Amino acid sequence: MTARIVSLWMLFLASTLSGSAQFIYRFAAGVGLHPKFGINAGEIPAGTKTGVAFTGVPDIWAQGILPLDRYGEIAVGLDIGYASHAFITKPGDADTTTDNNTFTQHYRYLGIAPTFYLNVLGLGLNIGIPLGGTLRNRSGTVEKDVATSDMGVLLELRLGISAPLVKDPKAGRLNFQLFATYGLSKFPAKSYELIGLGPQPPVEERYAPRIAALAVGLSYHFFFGVERATVE
Repeated sequence: MTARIVSLWMLFLASTLSGSAQFIYRFAAGVGLHPKFGINAGEIPAGTKTGVAFTGVPDIWAQGILPLDRYGEIAVGLDIGYASHAFITKPGDADTTTDNNTFTQHYRYLGIAPTFYLNVLGLGLNIGIPLGGTLRNRSGTVEKDVATSDMGVLLELRLGISAPLVKDPKAGRLNFQLFATYGLSKFPAKSYELIGLGPQPPVEERYAPRIAALAVGLSYHFFFGVERATVE
């Protein structure tokens, strides 16, 4: 079964490579929509646990792609848009965990993400300018805001794929996109104090949350400066 999956993946990459040679373009631009899940991958304070959370509103990106070779197999990209992160914080003791003390921490950013692409693979850095944060318990009885001044600029590595599903020189390109991110910077440690979990006060800086996230979605790009097209 594993050999079959690898063979299918290699066939997919081969078809992508051959498909990219059907026409030449100078620039591509469009929009990406990425639902995202996240978890705190940093050091967790004693007496607390973390959990996976869905961000709710998907990340929304304006995307541009500039090919560096003849057929766009090597390219640089720039994504600009709304990006957010979320994760769950709850007591470490399952017997005392309730909807009242299970909190979702949600942080929102204006993201600027330059990326280098080698065929379908992309490696980049996301720079997030804070737009605000919210701490809300599952029961909905507590909701607190996190000031942008407490959040700081977010830096995170971004690794993923952008693989064409449908590609036409005139109609454009529909892409499947998957990006995994890992925070180089952290979120505010005081978030633990705001929700009343973990050591108080103060919370040591080493407990500041560091997010790992997975975003899966679609994008659509239009081609500009198409020089040549062939019919399959």
